[in-house]
Amino acid sequence: MFGFKHYVPILKWKRAEQNALGALSDAQKRDITPLIQFVMPKPKSSDSPQRQFAFVTEKFREKMPQLSQQILKSWGFSPIFFDVSLLYTTPLKAECVQAVMASGHSLGMGLIPVLHLDDDTELRDTIRSSAQKCSSGICLRLIPHDLDNIAQLNGEIKSFLKWSHLAEADVDLLVDTKEIKEDGSYAAYVNASQRIYNLSRWRTFIFASGAFPEDLMQYKIDEENLVPRVDWKNWLNQLRGNDAVRKPTYADYTIQHPIYKETSQFFHPTTSIRYALKDAWLIMKGRKQRFELYLANAKLLAGDRSRFFGDEFSYGDKYIAEKAKHYAVYIKNPEVKGTGSTESWLTAGINHHLALTAHQIANLP
Repeated sequence: MFGFKHYVPILKWKRAEQNALGALSDAQKRDITPLIQFVMPKPKSSDSPQRQFAFVTEKFREKMPQLSQQILKSWGFSPIFFDVSLLYTTPLKAECVQAVMASGHSLGMGLIPVLHLDDDTELRDTIRSSAQKCSSGICLRLIPHDLDNIAQLNGEIKSFLKWSHLAEADVDLLVDTKEIKEDGSYAAYVNASQRIYNLSRWRTFIFASGAFPEDLMQYKIDEENLVPRVDWKNWLNQLRGNDAVRKPTYADYTIQHPIYKETSQFFHPTTSIRYALKDAWLIMKGRKQRFELYLANAKLLAGDRSRFFGDEFSYGDKYIAEKAKHYAVYIKNPEVKGTGSTESWLTAGINHHLALTAHQIANLP
């Protein structure tokens, strides 16, 4: 489906992420195939755990029929992976796969379900059945513990291929290391992944990791905070290796931590700008509920010619430039609206990251 000069961002299927994808240009989308992860709606924090479970399950089932239309609006008919592993129960996961695949297929969309080796039988069977009906193939997503024993993994992969009635050429292989640090673990995962059964024959070979921090507590206001894009640096080093059986496609978690924590929904984030540079993220720290700091930091960023990519680079950059200009208006009259919301700034940051990373990959020598 695509080679190593392509980009697979892994995104939670929330409004900010949907808008970030939808704001990409057609040219930018050609170099990207997203993997989206459905998540449960935000519960009412005052409810008991039992009532929260019932509430969010009902809410998700209500919006399930609209999921394929949401994807179509943000992404169109191009191929896209979707993962249900963050949903609460196996029956709900299976129901979601069946509903999304059926409605997406009727619309002519290129939806590809994601399967994990340890998925329950009910979910595995639903994914297999839906993939067969839609001729979509499957994305097999491997996680760190799958790579602990390559001989055992290869045995499980052979069993998976026999069970699914698919050849390697019908399966996208995703090795997802999740959170990665500068501790040498990445190299171990790389070495293990190169020994996967028939690696050269899979439809695609994708290698994912995430290095964005869990939160921004360690960073300070009014200081330059640069976070190395270790995931990007590691992948570039992986490409330079001369003994690889196959070069992998790059995947990351954009400007989000790779481990999803639902409890974070109940906390007010700081009004901070997350801006991807070529080899680092610039964190412009704000304060909780101080939305005017978005404008002040936007003005500083837009005025930094050594870092700002310009308002024509992406939707996200255009948004930053417009908010930078609004700063002078807001300072004169704070009653004027237009600081932007947490969601809109996350959209801008993700969109810029998507555009930059796709551009970097497409322009590799």
